[in-house]
Amino acid sequence: MKLSNETVAVLKNFAAMNPSVVLRPGKVIRTVSTQKTIIAVASVDEEFDTQAGIYDISRFLSTLSLFKEPEIVFGENRFTVRGDRTELKYTYTSENMIVTPPIKDLVIPNPITTIPVEWKSIESATRAAGVLQLPEIAFVCDGDTITLTALDHKTPTADTFSVVVADNCESKSFRIIINVGNIKLMPNDYDVTLSNEGIVHFKSDAIQYWVASESI
Repeated sequence: MKLSNETVAVLKNFAAMNPSVVLRPGKVIRTVSTQKTIIAVASVDEEFDTQAGIYDISRFLSTLSLFKEPEIVFGENRFTVRGDRTELKYTYTSENMIVTPPIKDLVIPNPITTIPVEWKSIESATRAAGVLQLPEIAFVCDGDTITLTALDHKTPTADTFSVVVADNCESKSFRIIINVGNIKLMPNDYDVTLSNEGIVHFKSDAIQYWVASESI
């Protein structure tokens, strides 16, 4: 098996949340952040036929860079990586050494609404949070539009930055806040499901995230 560039990108993204991962049989990779504030699920082109635990994703990917076109064989208890006249054996890590996510997708409780959000809006808000040194971004409905806003809700006088992501707000006013450190999304446009029950769901064609939130 050769890992596609897209799958390598997924693994790098997941490593930002949790340095370890368990690859399970099938074409889906799942992870959960070590603080359990983010769950992510990605569909990939490759189909894994054996469960394999990787303790350090970044180290594993670095070993693949030792080969020009690495071919990965899933064994009973370790990977064998082969290249031109070279071979590397990489032992699996036991699942009980890794923080693992639920096997099934989460169901969003009592969703308020689902809106399409372009990546450029998410990127603008998170970049503004960094520039203005703000700890949070929020989906805010003022009774008219929905904005994605960089803010510090504990400091009313703090600077803010907002970008409109929906022209109509079908619900009563709300403010759903996410710690900006939990925004570890791959660059995609997303359908975003909002709820007052402490979770926001970001879904694209091949990857989705459930992110802890706070309604204020």
